[in-house]
Amino acid sequence: MNNLYAAARPNAGQLKKSLAMAVLAGLLLTGCGGKQAAVEPASAATPAASATAEAALAVPGVVGMTLDKAKKQLDDLGFKVEAVDSVDGKKILVDKNWQVLTQDPASGAKAAKGSTVRLGVKSLEKIAEEKAAAEKAAADKAAAEAAAAAKAAAEKVAADQAAQAAAAQAAADQAARDKAAADQAAAQQAAAQAAQQAAQQAQQAPVVPAAPAAVYYANCTAARAAGAAPVYAGTPGYGKHLDRDGDGIGCDK
Repeated sequence: MNNLYAAARPNAGQLKKSLAMAVLAGLLLTGCGGKQAAVEPASAATPAASATAEAALAVPGVVGMTLDKAKKQLDDLGFKVEAVDSVDGKKILVDKNWQVLTQDPASGAKAAKGSTVRLGVKSLEKIAEEKAAAEKAAADKAAAEAAAAAKAAAEKVAADQAAQAAAAQAAADQAARDKAAADQAAAQQAAAQAAQQAAQQAQQAPVVPAAPAAVYYANCTAARAAGAAPVYAGTPGYGKHLDRDGDGIGCDK
């Protein structure tokens, strides 16, 4: 009996050894669990950071769109929209009647999903009025420039015509002066030639005695006193009153 009990009961050395191994195993398990517990929060933080990074989206450019289309595009990406009339501060009633002028954040900027994109808008009516005013101003400017160009062209034509008329008058005056000078020279030349010809003719012509001066005898007494009686027809002093018998000899009796 004692031998059988001794064989069934473990000795003290085996018990100590088993106890030591159990304690070591517990320590190992406790250390692994603590390490795992320390690592798991870091692993859990990584998906959160990734989710935040993935939530930052590029803001699309909506400037130039009508407000209804801009809102739809931003809403589809998960952004909130805040729109204000940046010109007159009017209340926005119908989105399609407004056009986006500015946006914040700007196109391409990163923003968190769910954040607000602020839009500055202007009414299409205002845009149409400004466009019509700009077109009218441009048309008025073009008309004024055309009128100024036409006036300048007309003034240039008038100036050219005046210059041409003045040149023509100057040419006519010069031609008249040239003709007058030519006529005077021709007249002087003709006079010189005539004088020369007259001188030549005078030199060539025979000398003709000068005609006697007219003689008149009132009666035969005067003729006899002058020593001219009798007076023959064709000679100076002959007259019918001296030739009473008409024989061609006066004061013969």
